[in-house]
Amino acid sequence: MAVLKEVTGAGGEIKATGGYVSAVVLTPAAVAATAELRDGGATGTVLLTLKATIGGLSVPVSFPRPVGLATDIYVTLDGEGALCSVAYE
Repeated sequence: MAVLKEVTGAGGEIKATGGYVSAVVLTPAAVAATAELRDGGATGTVLLTLKATIGGLSVPVSFPRPVGLATDIYVTLDGEGALCSVAYE
């Protein structure tokens, strides 16, 4: 069963070991926002980049099959007040 974790600020670790991501949602605030799903920590391989406009709608991505990450699941986040939610196993 998938677990949902939210990150704010500059982002952060979702899960310290590998796992499977089934969905990612970026919700902007008063400024534009960017979120990067990474495999391998803050400097790891970028697997997905989401961008949202100022005060825009949330940007959801749902994978037909969960995406496997080998090391740790990490999100970098840019945009004051932005929120990124990740569903993973």
